[in-house]
Amino acid sequence: MKINLFLVIIVLVAAFSGCSLSKTKTTLTTHKTQLIPVADSVRLEVLDWSGEGQPLVFLTGFGNTAHVFDEFAPKFTNQYHVYAITRRGFGQSSKPKTGYDMGTLAHDILIVLDSLHVSKALLVGHSIAGDEMSKFASSYPDRVSKLVYLDAAYDRSNLLQLFAKLPPQPTPTAKDSASVANFSRGIEEVMGVPMPAEEIRETAVFSKEGKYLRDVTPEFVFPATLSKLERPDYRHIYCPALAIYARHSTVRSDFPCYDRFDSTDRKKAIAAFPMMTKFTADQENLFRKEVAKGTVTGIKDANHYVFISHPAETEKLIRDFLK
Repeated sequence: MKINLFLVIIVLVAAFSGCSLSKTKTTLTTHKTQLIPVADSVRLEVLDWSGEGQPLVFLTGFGNTAHVFDEFAPKFTNQYHVYAITRRGFGQSSKPKTGYDMGTLAHDILIVLDSLHVSKALLVGHSIAGDEMSKFASSYPDRVSKLVYLDAAYDRSNLLQLFAKLPPQPTPTAKDSASVANFSRGIEEVMGVPMPAEEIRETAVFSKEGKYLRDVTPEFVFPATLSKLERPDYRHIYCPALAIYARHSTVRSDFPCYDRFDSTDRKKAIAAFPMMTKFTADQENLFRKEVAKGTVTGIKDANHYVFISHPAETEKLIRDFLK
Protein backbone atom coordinates (compact mmCIF):
# COMPACT_ATOMS: atom_id res chain seq x y z
CA MET A 1 0.00 0.00 0.00
CA LYS A 2 1.16 3.54 -0.64
CA ILE A 3 2.60 4.69 2.67
CA ASN A 4 3.49 8.10 1.26
CA LEU A 5 0.09 8.57 -0.33
CA PHE A 6 -1.58 7.65 2.95
CA LEU A 7 0.48 10.39 4.60
CA VAL A 8 -0.32 12.94 1.92
CA ILE A 9 -4.03 12.19 2.07
CA ILE A 10 -4.18 12.61 5.83
CA VAL A 11 -2.21 15.85 5.64
CA LEU A 12 -4.18 17.43 2.82
CA VAL A 13 -7.66 16.07 3.43
CA ALA A 14 -7.45 17.00 7.09
CA ALA A 15 -6.04 20.40 6.21
CA PHE A 16 -8.88 21.17 4.03
CA SER A 17 -5.88 16.70 2.43
CA GLY A 18 9.92 17.65 -28.90
CA CYS A 19 7.02 15.89 -27.46
CA SER A 20 6.27 12.19 -27.52
CA LEU A 21 2.63 11.38 -28.16
CA SER A 22 0.31 8.49 -27.34
CA LYS A 23 -3.44 7.97 -26.97
CA THR A 24 -5.26 6.71 -23.91
CA LYS A 25 -8.91 5.77 -23.48
CA THR A 26 -10.87 7.46 -20.68
CA THR A 27 -14.41 6.95 -19.46
CA LEU A 28 -15.78 9.82 -21.54
CA THR A 29 -13.36 10.52 -24.38
CA THR A 30 -9.78 10.15 -25.54
CA HIS A 31 -6.80 12.32 -24.78
CA LYS A 32 -3.29 12.80 -26.03
CA THR A 33 -0.36 12.52 -23.65
CA GLN A 34 2.55 14.89 -24.20
CA LEU A 35 5.84 15.05 -22.33
CA ILE A 36 6.81 18.71 -22.45
CA PRO A 37 10.33 19.90 -21.53
CA VAL A 38 10.32 22.63 -18.86
CA ALA A 39 14.00 22.58 -17.81
CA ASP A 40 17.18 20.61 -18.43
CA SER A 41 16.27 16.91 -18.18
CA VAL A 42 12.81 17.76 -16.80
CA ARG A 43 9.65 16.96 -18.74
CA LEU A 44 6.07 17.20 -17.55
CA GLU A 45 3.18 14.95 -18.52
CA VAL A 46 0.35 16.94 -20.08
CA LEU A 47 -3.00 15.40 -20.98
CA ASP A 48 -4.91 17.04 -23.83
CA TRP A 49 -8.60 16.22 -24.27
CA SER A 50 -8.94 18.85 -27.01
CA GLY A 51 -12.28 20.65 -27.23
CA GLU A 52 -13.53 24.01 -28.44
CA GLY A 53 -12.96 27.36 -26.78
CA GLN A 54 -10.61 28.98 -24.30
CA PRO A 55 -7.84 26.83 -22.76
CA LEU A 56 -8.91 25.28 -19.44
CA VAL A 57 -5.99 23.77 -17.53
CA PHE A 58 -6.42 21.41 -14.55
CA LEU A 59 -3.69 21.16 -11.89
CA THR A 60 -3.44 18.22 -9.49
CA GLY A 61 -3.36 17.77 -5.76
CA PHE A 62 -0.31 16.45 -3.92
CA GLY A 63 0.30 12.78 -4.62
CA ASN A 64 -1.83 12.76 -7.76
CA THR A 65 -1.24 12.82 -11.50
CA ALA A 66 -3.25 14.46 -14.26
CA HIS A 67 -5.18 11.17 -14.57
CA VAL A 68 -7.07 11.97 -11.38
CA PHE A 69 -9.20 14.19 -13.66
CA ASP A 70 -9.84 11.43 -16.24
CA GLU A 71 -13.54 11.30 -15.45
CA PHE A 72 -14.11 15.00 -14.70
CA ALA A 73 -12.05 17.17 -17.03
CA PRO A 74 -13.56 15.80 -20.29
CA LYS A 75 -16.97 17.13 -19.23
CA PHE A 76 -15.79 20.60 -20.24
CA THR A 77 -14.63 19.88 -23.80
CA ASN A 78 -17.95 21.14 -25.20
CA GLN A 79 -16.94 24.70 -24.22
CA TYR A 80 -13.19 24.67 -23.58
CA HIS A 81 -9.94 23.18 -24.82
CA VAL A 82 -9.09 21.04 -21.81
CA TYR A 83 -5.64 20.11 -20.48
CA ALA A 84 -4.24 18.68 -17.24
CA ILE A 85 -0.65 18.80 -16.00
CA THR A 86 1.23 16.34 -13.80
CA ARG A 87 3.75 18.32 -11.72
CA ARG A 88 7.39 17.27 -11.49
CA GLY A 89 8.03 14.33 -9.20
CA PHE A 90 4.85 12.42 -10.02
CA GLY A 91 3.51 9.97 -12.60
CA GLN A 92 5.24 10.11 -15.96
CA SER A 93 6.74 13.53 -15.24
CA SER A 94 10.46 13.75 -14.47
CA LYS A 95 11.61 13.34 -10.88
CA PRO A 96 14.59 15.67 -10.40
CA LYS A 97 16.20 16.20 -7.00
CA THR A 98 15.38 19.92 -7.01
CA GLY A 99 12.73 22.38 -8.14
CA TYR A 100 9.89 21.76 -5.67
CA ASP A 101 9.54 25.32 -4.41
CA MET A 102 6.44 27.25 -5.48
CA GLY A 103 8.38 29.62 -7.71
CA THR A 104 9.81 26.79 -9.80
CA LEU A 105 6.52 24.88 -9.91
CA ALA A 106 4.70 28.03 -11.09
CA HIS A 107 7.40 28.59 -13.72
CA ASP A 108 6.89 24.99 -14.90
CA ILE A 109 3.26 25.88 -15.62
CA LEU A 110 4.38 28.95 -17.55
CA ILE A 111 6.71 26.89 -19.77
CA VAL A 112 3.95 24.35 -20.43
CA LEU A 113 1.56 27.13 -21.49
CA ASP A 114 4.25 28.58 -23.76
CA SER A 115 4.81 25.16 -25.35
CA LEU A 116 1.08 24.76 -25.92
CA HIS A 117 0.90 28.30 -27.39
CA VAL A 118 -1.57 29.29 -24.69
CA SER A 119 -1.29 33.01 -24.07
CA LYS A 120 -3.92 33.18 -21.33
CA ALA A 121 -5.50 30.27 -19.48
CA LEU A 122 -8.27 29.40 -17.09
CA LEU A 123 -6.67 27.44 -14.24
CA VAL A 124 -8.53 24.90 -12.08
CA GLY A 125 -6.46 23.45 -9.25
CA HIS A 126 -7.14 20.83 -6.60
CA SER A 127 -5.65 20.82 -3.11
CA ILE A 128 -1.99 21.87 -3.02
CA ALA A 129 -2.28 23.10 -6.61
CA GLY A 130 -3.85 26.13 -4.98
CA ASP A 131 -0.37 27.15 -3.83
CA GLU A 132 0.94 26.89 -7.40
CA MET A 133 -2.03 28.81 -8.84
CA SER A 134 -1.66 31.62 -6.33
CA LYS A 135 2.06 31.86 -7.08
CA PHE A 136 1.43 31.72 -10.82
CA ALA A 137 -1.31 34.36 -10.80
CA SER A 138 0.69 36.75 -8.61
CA SER A 139 3.87 36.22 -10.66
CA TYR A 140 2.41 36.14 -14.18
CA PRO A 141 -0.89 38.06 -13.96
CA ASP A 142 -1.15 38.56 -17.73
CA ARG A 143 -1.17 34.79 -18.35
CA VAL A 144 -4.31 33.85 -16.44
CA SER A 145 -7.98 34.80 -16.97
CA LYS A 146 -9.64 33.16 -13.98
CA LEU A 147 -8.77 30.79 -11.14
CA VAL A 148 -10.85 27.99 -9.61
CA TYR A 149 -9.66 26.46 -6.33
CA LEU A 150 -11.06 22.97 -5.64
CA ASP A 151 -10.71 22.74 -1.85
CA ALA A 152 -7.36 24.35 -2.57
CA ALA A 153 -7.40 27.91 -1.19
CA TYR A 154 -5.44 27.50 2.03
CA ASP A 155 -2.40 29.04 3.67
CA ARG A 156 -0.36 25.88 4.16
CA SER A 157 2.78 27.57 5.46
CA ASN A 158 2.16 26.00 8.90
CA LEU A 159 0.86 22.72 7.54
CA LEU A 160 3.42 20.51 9.28
CA GLN A 161 2.60 22.05 12.65
CA LEU A 162 -1.08 21.45 11.98
CA PHE A 163 -0.38 17.85 10.96
CA ALA A 164 1.33 17.22 14.29
CA LYS A 165 -2.02 17.78 16.04
CA LEU A 166 -3.91 15.22 13.94
CA PRO A 167 -4.21 11.45 14.30
CA PRO A 168 -1.30 9.57 12.68
CA GLN A 169 -1.66 7.96 9.30
CA PRO A 170 -3.57 4.67 9.14
CA THR A 171 -1.38 1.60 9.04
CA PRO A 172 -1.70 -0.17 5.65
CA THR A 173 -2.31 -3.87 5.91
CA ALA A 174 -0.83 -6.83 4.06
CA LYS A 175 -4.26 -7.35 2.53
CA ASP A 176 -4.15 -3.83 1.07
CA SER A 177 -0.95 -4.67 -0.80
CA ALA A 178 -1.98 -8.11 -2.00
CA SER A 179 -3.63 -7.08 -5.29
CA VAL A 180 -4.54 -4.13 -7.45
CA ALA A 181 -8.19 -4.54 -6.45
CA ASN A 182 -7.35 -4.59 -2.74
CA PHE A 183 -5.05 -1.63 -3.21
CA SER A 184 -7.79 0.37 -4.91
CA ARG A 185 -10.29 -0.48 -2.18
CA GLY A 186 -7.77 0.49 0.49
CA ILE A 187 -7.17 3.85 -1.14
CA GLU A 188 -10.92 4.42 -1.35
CA GLU A 189 -11.34 3.60 2.35
CA VAL A 190 -8.67 6.14 3.25
CA MET A 191 -9.80 8.90 0.91
CA GLY A 192 -13.53 8.27 0.96
CA VAL A 193 -13.78 8.32 -2.84
CA PRO A 194 -12.72 5.93 -5.62
CA MET A 195 -9.73 6.90 -7.73
CA PRO A 196 -9.86 6.53 -11.53
CA ALA A 197 -8.25 3.26 -12.57
CA GLU A 198 -5.57 5.01 -14.62
CA GLU A 199 -4.66 7.18 -11.64
CA ILE A 200 -3.96 4.05 -9.60
CA ARG A 201 -1.74 2.66 -12.35
CA GLU A 202 0.15 5.96 -12.72
CA THR A 203 0.93 6.38 -9.01
CA ALA A 204 1.86 2.85 -7.93
CA VAL A 205 4.15 0.05 -9.13
CA PHE A 206 2.75 -3.48 -9.05
CA SER A 207 4.33 -6.87 -9.64
CA LYS A 208 3.26 -9.10 -12.51
CA GLU A 209 0.99 -10.83 -10.03
CA GLY A 210 -0.64 -7.52 -9.11
CA LYS A 211 0.98 -7.03 -5.70
CA TYR A 212 1.77 -3.47 -4.67
CA LEU A 213 5.53 -2.89 -4.64
CA ARG A 214 6.18 0.84 -4.20
CA ASP A 215 5.15 4.37 -5.07
CA VAL A 216 6.09 5.79 -8.45
CA THR A 217 7.10 9.01 -6.67
CA PRO A 218 10.45 8.92 -4.83
CA GLU A 219 10.22 9.55 -1.10
CA PHE A 220 12.31 12.73 -1.21
CA VAL A 221 9.67 14.59 -3.27
CA PHE A 222 7.21 14.88 -0.38
CA PRO A 223 9.43 16.64 2.19
CA ALA A 224 11.11 18.62 -0.59
CA THR A 225 7.73 20.14 -1.42
CA LEU A 226 6.14 20.39 2.03
CA SER A 227 9.21 22.17 3.45
CA LYS A 228 8.92 24.92 0.83
CA LEU A 229 5.26 25.85 1.16
CA GLU A 230 4.66 29.57 1.59
CA ARG A 231 1.82 31.93 2.43
CA PRO A 232 -0.23 32.65 -0.72
CA ASP A 233 0.15 36.17 -2.07
CA TYR A 234 -3.58 36.71 -2.41
CA ARG A 235 -3.34 40.51 -2.56
CA HIS A 236 -1.50 40.31 -5.88
CA ILE A 237 -4.10 38.13 -7.56
CA TYR A 238 -5.99 40.50 -9.82
CA CYS A 239 -8.13 38.13 -11.90
CA PRO A 240 -11.51 36.73 -10.78
CA ALA A 241 -11.06 33.71 -8.51
CA LEU A 242 -13.50 31.13 -7.14
CA ALA A 243 -12.71 29.11 -4.01
CA ILE A 244 -14.84 25.99 -3.52
CA TYR A 245 -14.47 24.49 -0.05
CA ALA A 246 -15.45 21.10 1.30
CA ARG A 247 -17.36 22.15 4.42
CA HIS A 248 -17.47 19.36 6.98
CA SER A 249 -20.23 19.04 9.56
CA THR A 250 -19.15 15.70 11.04
CA VAL A 251 -15.92 14.03 12.11
CA ARG A 252 -16.40 11.25 9.57
CA SER A 253 -16.79 13.77 6.79
CA ASP A 254 -13.57 15.51 7.85
CA PHE A 255 -11.65 12.25 8.36
CA PRO A 256 -12.71 9.77 5.63
CA CYS A 257 -10.37 7.15 7.12
CA TYR A 258 -12.10 7.33 10.51
CA ASP A 259 -13.09 3.65 10.34
CA ARG A 260 -9.41 2.72 10.02
CA PHE A 261 -8.48 4.55 13.23
CA ASP A 262 -8.18 2.68 16.50
CA SER A 263 -10.04 4.00 19.54
CA THR A 264 -7.19 6.31 20.55
CA ASP A 265 -6.93 7.90 17.13
CA ARG A 266 -10.70 8.26 16.88
CA LYS A 267 -10.57 10.32 20.07
CA LYS A 268 -7.81 12.45 18.52
CA ALA A 269 -9.94 12.97 15.41
CA ILE A 270 -12.92 14.01 17.52
CA ALA A 271 -10.73 16.42 19.48
CA ALA A 272 -9.19 17.83 16.27
CA PHE A 273 -12.51 18.35 14.47
CA PRO A 274 -13.35 21.76 16.03
CA MET A 275 -9.82 22.96 15.26
CA MET A 276 -10.16 21.87 11.63
CA THR A 277 -13.59 23.49 11.31
CA LYS A 278 -12.17 26.77 12.59
CA PHE A 279 -9.15 26.44 10.31
CA THR A 280 -11.36 26.11 7.23
CA ALA A 281 -13.56 29.04 8.30
CA ASP A 282 -10.47 31.19 8.86
CA GLN A 283 -9.14 30.25 5.42
CA GLU A 284 -12.42 31.20 3.76
CA ASN A 285 -12.35 34.57 5.51
CA LEU A 286 -8.72 35.13 4.49
CA PHE A 287 -9.60 34.49 0.84
CA ARG A 288 -12.61 36.83 1.00
CA LYS A 289 -10.54 39.56 2.62
CA GLU A 290 -7.44 39.46 0.44
CA VAL A 291 -8.50 38.34 -3.06
CA ALA A 292 -9.91 41.47 -4.64
CA LYS A 293 -12.13 39.63 -7.12
CA GLY A 294 -12.56 36.52 -5.02
CA THR A 295 -15.74 34.48 -4.55
CA VAL A 296 -16.16 31.84 -1.85
CA THR A 297 -18.62 28.96 -1.82
CA GLY A 298 -18.79 25.49 -0.33
CA ILE A 299 -20.30 22.03 -0.66
CA LYS A 300 -21.57 20.55 2.59
CA ASP A 301 -19.81 17.34 3.61
CA ALA A 302 -18.05 17.03 0.28
CA ASN A 303 -14.86 15.03 0.18
CA HIS A 304 -11.55 16.85 -0.21
CA TYR A 305 -11.78 15.52 -3.78
CA VAL A 306 -14.94 17.57 -4.38
CA PHE A 307 -14.88 16.87 -8.11
CA ILE A 308 -15.13 13.12 -7.40
CA SER A 309 -17.54 13.07 -4.44
CA HIS A 310 -19.81 15.80 -5.86
CA PRO A 311 -19.05 16.02 -9.59
CA ALA A 312 -22.38 17.56 -10.69
CA GLU A 313 -22.33 20.32 -8.07
CA THR A 314 -18.66 21.07 -8.71
CA GLU A 315 -19.15 21.17 -12.47
CA LYS A 316 -22.07 23.60 -12.15
CA LEU A 317 -20.13 25.91 -9.83
CA ILE A 318 -17.20 25.98 -12.25
CA ARG A 319 -19.36 26.53 -15.35
CA ASP A 320 -21.39 29.32 -13.72
CA PHE A 321 -18.19 31.07 -12.64
CA LEU A 322 -16.41 30.74 -15.97
CA LYS A 323 -19.33 32.00 -18.06
